[in-house]
Amino acid sequence: MDSAYEEFCLNTLRDLVSIPTASFFENNILAYIEAFLKQYSIPYTVDRWGNILAHYSKGENIRPLALMAHTDHPAFEITAANAPESLPTANLTALLLGGVNPLCFEGAPQVKIYSLDSSQPFVAGKIVGYKAEALPPRKVELYIHTEIELPEGYKFGIWDLLDFQISDDFIYARVIDDLVGCASALLTLHKVATDDAEVNLYGVFTRAEEVGLVGADMVFQSGALPLDTLVVSIEASKALPGAIQGEGPVIRTGDRFSTFDSEAEFVLNRAALKMGCDLVARAPQPVKIQRQLMTGGRCEASSAILNGYKATGLAFPLGNYHNVSDDSPGKPYLATENIHVQDYLTGVKLLQQAALLMVDLPTMRAEYIAKEKPDFSLAARLEEFL
Repeated sequence: MDSAYEEFCLNTLRDLVSIPTASFFENNILAYIEAFLKQYSIPYTVDRWGNILAHYSKGENIRPLALMAHTDHPAFEITAANAPESLPTANLTALLLGGVNPLCFEGAPQVKIYSLDSSQPFVAGKIVGYKAEALPPRKVELYIHTEIELPEGYKFGIWDLLDFQISDDFIYARVIDDLVGCASALLTLHKVATDDAEVNLYGVFTRAEEVGLVGADMVFQSGALPLDTLVVSIEASKALPGAIQGEGPVIRTGDRFSTFDSEAEFVLNRAALKMGCDLVARAPQPVKIQRQLMTGGRCEASSAILNGYKATGLAFPLGNYHNVSDDSPGKPYLATENIHVQDYLTGVKLLQQAALLMVDLPTMRAEYIAKEKPDFSLAARLEEFL
């Protein structure tokens, strides 16, 4: 990957993470994705729930591969233009959308409130109180103070954190989960389209993942993807032992909910090998890619599996997952998420390589099975000792 293309990859991510988003309020992210697809003449449709399904296909009898990422991030919805009388400084009530430790809302963190029209300026505010229900499904209300009365049409808000910055080989941004997945899928579609490659590739950009995988469930329930599609859920997932920042993107063998499918994972493993990373070898590899069960959360691969698809995952090890600070577990605060630059760039290349390998998937599988077949000469010895 040359420096000009690396810059293109980083700028695509910068563009996406600088756009405000929340579950059910992904309009501006979806508009960016549509504009990107149109610019590079990549066919797409929008389903009745607002999910975008891009599909670039050339060649025959190529099994479909779908790269899936979600377009939302934990944030909040304005629900009322008033607040409890016990909080006289608050003039708005909001509902948290997504999983964030409520302790992060102490200390009056700053927020930005938006209309659905991104051309309108945001309204600044701060969280002056909250109420969290103890039992699941946990509902968290936020009580917000703004200096001005909220104009008509201002519906959702985000944390007032840094949009995007690269420092010491790390990318810092308010939203990495899962706009890094969206960027990676877009860049893979761009690669196969500009190379005029023989592929059968879907890019699936879903809504409302943070409140229960809603968009993904609708994609699978509707049958929009052929049932033989291999699904790769792309995520930024909490860094864990064995899934270390700076050691490469992680081929995800499962999440908190389920283990994934070996046939789907095979494609990513072969792509890693093609790039120079043998995930089975114990020796250090020239290209850093990891393989790990990541239990930090549930991802869209679990939804795919529940709906009868073969699915795997690719994750970027994430710091400050869901904007919850890693450095003060006893007293968390809102902080920018972060990933390693090289993890991101390697992950993009891995997905592109996987897409290009799909044309040879039957041959690769047959060769692998032949290589790993039982050694019948040794098995015969078992009979000697009966």
